[in-house]
Amino acid sequence: MHPLEDIIDAVFSDRDILPTDVPQLDLYMDQILSLFEQCLGGGKRDPSDKLLTKTMVNNYVKEGLMTPVRGKKYTRQQIMQLLCVYHLKQTLRLSDIKALTGRDDVDFEACYTRLLAEKERMRSTIPPLLREHIPTNADDPNERLALCLALSEIACYLRRLCESLIDAIPEQTGGK
Repeated sequence: MHPLEDIIDAVFSDRDILPTDVPQLDLYMDQILSLFEQCLGGGKRDPSDKLLTKTMVNNYVKEGLMTPVRGKKYTRQQIMQLLCVYHLKQTLRLSDIKALTGRDDVDFEACYTRLLAEKERMRSTIPPLLREHIPTNADDPNERLALCLALSEIACYLRRLCESLIDAIPEQTGGK
């Protein structure tokens, strides 16, 4: 097993799709899937995992998490919308994601760009905080379980905070 500090470094060194990675041209589904795999594939837990599939994207559109595609190409705005959905689906239910992304009054590129800035800030502040509180012997099963329980509880607090923010969204009138 790697030392816990190496694991922390690996987790917080994930790669993102930058707005500059997304072409100004509309993309076909296969091009979007390739972009996701190429840029985000290094963060997969298992190499055989799929980050995104055609079925997933079609379901996101069908469920109202994304605007419908016109023709066979996705616009830059839809790709940014898909990136937001991708990140939110890691922790939130689809109905909660729909409340955030299934709207026509959101600048998805601006929100995604803000996410990337926040992630950079978190990458510099969270690892040192974790290092202060990690057990001295992460190979001990009791220490590992206790740490995973604490980290899981932190994730629950943050998910509940997101849910509370979503619950406070005023109903959208007209349109969607």
